[in-house]
Amino acid sequence: MIDIIFLLLVFYMVAGTLARDDASAIEPPQDITDDENLRSTGALIIGSDGKTYIRKTEVSVEDWLNAHKNGDLSGDALKVAADGQLQADKLEDVLRTLSDAGETNILLITRKKPR
Repeated sequence: MIDIIFLLLVFYMVAGTLARDDASAIEPPQDITDDENLRSTGALIIGSDGKTYIRKTEVSVEDWLNAHKNGDLSGDALKVAADGQLQADKLEDVLRTLSDAGETNILLITRKKPR
């Protein structure tokens, strides 16, 4: 019985090391405005130049906020995604605009830095 358990253990050790990790080969888009998965969430995307977008359309923060309040997503957290190259003061300006409008439920979407 112990021989069978030992053989199964060796088999799973070898089989586990042969499996490839394909996730490490995926390259995320360098520009956040090109990320289709992010655009589909309805998040306010702030590009590296400080311009704000919804999907591929440039909008003002106020227009996006009004559309969000009047749309199906009212009551949900406001999703904001900023490009990694964006200066912190420009992100702070957008967050301050949302805060001044009385919004407190804001979700900042970030991306893990690739290795």
